[in-house]
Amino acid sequence: MKLRTELAAAAGAAVFCLTPLGAQAVQHSEYDAVTGAQAMTAHEDLGALKDQIQEDHTNSEVYTNEQLNRMVEDHRLFEIVRDHDRCQFTPDIEDRARLVKIPVFQFAWGDMLVNGVCVTRDPDLGLSYMKKAAENAYGPALERLAFYYEQGYLVSRDKALSERYMHTSAILGSKTGRLGWADMLVRGYGSPAMYEEAYSWLYHTRYDDDYSKLKQQYLKEELQKRLPPNVAARDEAFPYDY
Repeated sequence: MKLRTELAAAAGAAVFCLTPLGAQAVQHSEYDAVTGAQAMTAHEDLGALKDQIQEDHTNSEVYTNEQLNRMVEDHRLFEIVRDHDRCQFTPDIEDRARLVKIPVFQFAWGDMLVNGVCVTRDPDLGLSYMKKAAENAYGPALERLAFYYEQGYLVSRDKALSERYMHTSAILGSKTGRLGWADMLVRGYGSPAMYEEAYSWLYHTRYDDDYSKLKQQYLKEELQKRLPPNVAARDEAFPYDY
């Protein structure tokens, strides 16, 4: 694709890396945990460079960061990349993941590799790209890893790490992460002190697909049962200030 030369030239200056965070990780985990505060710092630092890259290619055919993130959060990545666009932008996604290291593209490329969408299936390589996206504070990547660690899919089961990743994903504002975190709380993870923030996050987050809307409503009702009426009312009036 025509973007390959431009992306290769930009690669040296556009490396999005978060220093390994081993202090917070469990000893037996091969992947260091990303804490909420560190993730938020990295998330903010990415903004300027991501916007610059998007501006440079507004007239190109590849998806913008925002478009791709919306596809991921709305569970439409494969539908659009494979079914609608017939895999024609696969090389661009790979370039932005591998060369420019944009977190949302790293995650999308990893997800495509794990599931064999538009490429030969390679779960190990795909998982490595998802972990890179998580290191770069991409919320949906942390949400997916949280799911994998809870289920023991592609990684060793680690429920404590799963809980930590899902909460961090919610802190970063991931819509899927906030659903996942509320779901974990309802299933007994976390602590009652965390119900208020989770309820507020769900109440003030907009979901577009029917499945997420139904799950949001169910989880709000479950969390509301666990909160005093005045606390729930306050959270509905004012977004939770993390």
